[in-house]
Amino acid sequence: MTLTKSADLVLQAERTRPARLTESLESIAALRNDGLTRSAERDLLLAYSPWARALNDANLHITVRPEEIAAAAEAYREVAGLLVAKLDWPNDTIRILPQGSASTQTLIRSPFGGEKFDIDAVCQVDISRVAAQDPMGFFQSVGDALEELEAEAKKRCWNIPFPNRPFYLEFTPSVPLNNVPQYTMESMAPRYRAAFAYRATALAVVDTPTERWKTSNPAGMTKWIDDTAKRPLIRQVSLETAVLREAKAEVAPVLEQAVEITDTLRVAIRLFKRHRDMCVRRGIIAGEAKPISIIIVTLLTSCYEGLADLGRVYAHPVELLDDLASLLPHLVLKLEDQYRVDNATVEGENFAEKWNHDGGTRYRAFVAWCKALSADLKTILALTEPQEISTRVREVFGIPAPTTDGTGLSSARYPAPPPTRPGRGLA
Repeated sequence: MTLTKSADLVLQAERTRPARLTESLESIAALRNDGLTRSAERDLLLAYSPWARALNDANLHITVRPEEIAAAAEAYREVAGLLVAKLDWPNDTIRILPQGSASTQTLIRSPFGGEKFDIDAVCQVDISRVAAQDPMGFFQSVGDALEELEAEAKKRCWNIPFPNRPFYLEFTPSVPLNNVPQYTMESMAPRYRAAFAYRATALAVVDTPTERWKTSNPAGMTKWIDDTAKRPLIRQVSLETAVLREAKAEVAPVLEQAVEITDTLRVAIRLFKRHRDMCVRRGIIAGEAKPISIIIVTLLTSCYEGLADLGRVYAHPVELLDDLASLLPHLVLKLEDQYRVDNATVEGENFAEKWNHDGGTRYRAFVAWCKALSADLKTILALTEPQEISTRVREVFGIPAPTTDGTGLSSARYPAPPPTRPGRGLA
């Protein structure tokens, strides 16, 4: 059988990793078989319940507040209105879409109180092939239109500070890749190609240091994550809904950010990013060297995809989270003495490129974080008493002690955010 790229990556990781994080799940594993009775299934769910409850509480705590998402959505509309008013582009050629964590439902709250959070957006403009010959002119025209919002040029986007709001906007102008003339595409810097499966959503963004177009595909990345997350890896999905409370959020155009623990891939991404941020807070890794979110997202999605390709099945999301954590530090490729975390939607793009030009600082921070993650999860999964599990999860992920809402269930109630200061609150 021919292995997929992701399946081969998982097999390599399994060969190089040590034993799984903890053997405390062995007693639960004895309940797993192909013919579980209803009684055995209930026993299985109850056995996992303390960990599921505690980790789900952490997941709910780091979920972004609906009012924050609503405010960011309003900022999208404000920016769109300026572009329509200031630029000589037909209204139906401009699309402003969330990208990154906002579009994959993996936004998280910061453990650093009072920091402004960032929402990433892409402005897709269906301009003519003639206009696409001038990438810098296109980029600057967007910045000029946003001048009254004090937009500041970055490498590939405009940073809009929104000083009186608790967020800022990273706004990336783009055109459909097919709009770039062929002779211009041949000189794109660097020459990344859209992966065939995601060609339809490929974009060209302006790389200002080189003053050329660069291939990008945020919608393709979102589709890859969505498609992967839908693949079933959990044998038993009839989890105890009484302890998995649902948080509703009305958001547009940014997707609702509430996800349950059964959405294991997204929960893993969210919890692991939160743990990374807590490692910065504890001084385990430096903030400037911490693994960027796209690397965590790519490694976990590739791992999940590989496990699905190999036909792996897990009894419970907690068991899958354990396996993802133990494989994580062994998923980074090193080819010809160069670290690689490849973009699944743009061939040739290496998200770990900076790791190869900093004397190993970022890679060492990644390893230190993975070790801390493994140690913390090992401690959590070795516990069996529900209160001890809950307390340790709160300590590890920086969650305040729960209150009650009259139903006896822990409830995510938090004070109003303090005055904001510049920084990154969501990632």
